Amino acid sequence: MKTKILLSLAVYSFLFTACSKTDVNPPEIISDEEIAMSNDDIEVLYNGDFMDAAHPTSGMVQVYEENGVKKLRFINFKTDSGPDLRVYLAENDGASNFIEVSKKVENGTLEYTLPADADLSKQNHVLIWCKLFKVNFGTAVLSMPQ
Repeated sequence: MKTKILLSLAVYSFLFTACSKTDVNPPEIISDEEIAMSNDDIEVLYNGDFMDAAHPTSGMVQVYEENGVKKLRFINFKTDSGPDLRVYLAENDGASNFIEVSKKVENGTLEYTLPADADLSKQNHVLIWCKLFKVNFGTAVLSMPQ
């Protein structure tokens, strides 16, 4: 009897932790001081400004490379909260041929590590996407700096 109870508890514990939502590629919060210090040291590959779609969305976005890894930086980013928001890279604002960058969206100045298979020559739209309702909250179109 005791063994059955322990086994049941182990199975329930496993199922509970296996089904819990985990952050995939959570953002790293960046301070204003870090931004000011790093702006001289990085070469911006792409940049853009967020525009409203279904919800007010604002801020800037930059892509730069650090030690062979591309980073997506949001500066003074702000959008409404919503269920199941994601950061996507896509070919258009309708999420065609998208890659999921993160399952976590936060306001502020922050960075995400881009997936190695991101093709910024094609997937040049940064979307704040509500996966649950298939709604674009806001978009930034990446372009090379002038």
